[in-house]
Order: sequence, then structure tokens, then C-alpha cells
Amino acid sequence: MDRDHVTQLYDDKYAASYEEKFLASSLHSSDSEYELDLIKQFLADSGTWLDVACGTGYFLRHFPECERAGVDISPAMLRVAREANPGIPLVLHDFREPLTSWENRWDLVSCMWYAYGLVDTIDELQKVIHNLWSWTSMEGTCFVPLADPRLITGVNLPYLAPSLSEGRVQVTGILWSYIEDDGHKIHSQMLAPNLEYMVECFQMYFSRVDIVRYPPAFAGWEGRPALVASGKKLPTLSGAA
Repeated sequence: MDRDHVTQLYDDKYAASYEEKFLASSLHSSDSEYELDLIKQFLADSGTWLDVACGTGYFLRHFPECERAGVDISPAMLRVAREANPGIPLVLHDFREPLTSWENRWDLVSCMWYAYGLVDTIDELQKVIHNLWSWTSMEGTCFVPLADPRLITGVNLPYLAPSLSEGRVQVTGILWSYIEDDGHKIHSQMLAPNLEYMVECFQMYFSRVDIVRYPPAFAGWEGRPALVASGKKLPTLSGAA
């Protein structure tokens, strides 16, 4: 993930139109409403909340009564988030890097949309997952909407594929790009691991990992998936559980 590229991609113009295009449009508004309902349930006991890759702060601003914070790598997105969420910590930070002052700090840690897919490698993805775990409190919940390769491609992509030789074939996921505005905006070569792989990764850190499906936005569609992890495991010498 090149920071300069992400900064140029998520510039002031893009930040100004982001919510209308991706959160409040007819295509996406039902998903946003469902996510807000889920977050409300996660915060039912007046918990604290960190939104990682918080973008414009759209989700954060719906819960002004909650102790909350956000991090993002885009200065432009954070400028919009600060206008919508005055007085809360909104930190310019790369989610691949640790924040030791926030370890075990937050009762809900979310990473909305498919921000984790901006990393370049599976190793970098593992760093992001480790940090999400690190920032989650011992009794907390981690919530991550997932980019499902099967929905992106329209193909029932297997996780374990048949092999004619010894051993096994594991299809970890896909690389994909999202090209907008006649090529002026390109979300290039993003990672989309199979759901089974994401579950396995989070099971290293949490004792319970579930996949929830959103209600379909339109008839004939399959609802988007999200991962909900709880029961934080204690660290081991290997950094996981």
C-alpha cells in the first residue's frame, strides 16, 4: 500500500462525494443502514469504539453519545470526518502500524467497507488483523465487512481445490481493481481473500468468529458478508493464539 497513491486517490474532491456515492446511494444505503443497526447492537452496553480506516467518519457521527475514535491514512477523508465528529480523536495513521497506547482499549473495533484490501500482500494483511486484535478489549468485538471474491467475480471460487498430485491447492483469494471516472480513479490490485481464509486468520486471535450476511439490497442478489469476532485470546510468543 503506497501512502502517496492512497492520498492521491482519496483526495478532497473524492472525500466530498464519497458518502453519496458509496454509503447513501440507492445501491448501498440498505447496507449502510444494516451496518448502523449492527454497530448499535455492539455498543448496546455503552462501550468504547475505534473505527479503523474511518474515512469521512460517516458511521462515527451516528453515535455522538459513544466514546469513540478513528484512524485513517487519508488527510482529505479525515478533514471531512473532523467536521462531522468534532472533539473526538481522529488520527492520521497507517493501520499496518501498531498503536501501543490503544492496546486492549476499545470494546468495538471496526474496519468498514473493504479497507483491508488496500494492502499489497497477505503478510501485510496479517499485520492489519493483528492490530485490530491488539486494539480490541479483552471483552470486546471486532467487526469487519468482507470483500467476497465470489460476489466480486460471480464465480463460486473454491477455497480448497482438487489436486491431481500430492498435497492440496488452497485458493487464498483474488486480486482485483475498481476503476472509476473513466480511469481517473483506480483502486488497483486490491486483495480479496476467500471468506474461509479470513475466518482462519481471525480464529488465531479470537475464540468465536462468525460470518453474518446482510439482507440483499435487491431481489436476486446475495447479501454482503461481514466478520464478527469476539472472545479475544491472550497473546503467545508467536504473536497469536
